[in-house]
Amino acid sequence: MARRLASALLMACFSWAAVAWAAEGEVAIERVIKDAAKATATFSETRDKQAVLKLYTQDYLGVQDGEVETRDSIEQWLADYESELKRGSTLRFISMVSNVKPGLAGSMAWATYDYVFQAIRNGEIEGQDTGKCTSLLRKEGTAWLIFHEHCSKTRINQ
Repeated sequence: MARRLASALLMACFSWAAVAWAAEGEVAIERVIKDAAKATATFSETRDKQAVLKLYTQDYLGVQDGEVETRDSIEQWLADYESELKRGSTLRFISMVSNVKPGLAGSMAWATYDYVFQAIRNGEIEGQDTGKCTSLLRKEGTAWLIFHEHCSKTRINQ
């Protein structure tokens, strides 16, 4: 009887540890998704390309509304935007994510979420996209990094 009780307690401890580890991983995954949106939105003030790029793997490949995106194309977009800011552009971006639903299996993870991306110039909304994304992440060392995303604008039914 004592042996069965000890085995049950040991299994409960292992189960609790696995649940706690998964919850901790899901929090970290959600943080990466939110940090990517924040780093993009604050780039006009920080000019910190690495705050954005550090969240993506070197072999990142994504799809944004049917267009292929790579880590190099993200870096080029940041360089072009920085040049525009240096020339005095008032263009700013607001990037928000919500309804983040993370999951993980070993060293692989995913998150689905809603996004809103607005372009603001001189205090006026110049453009806005809303949609859904699925991001795939993998653990590299101690960090979760995005290696693939698929984002699409939400169609408005008329």
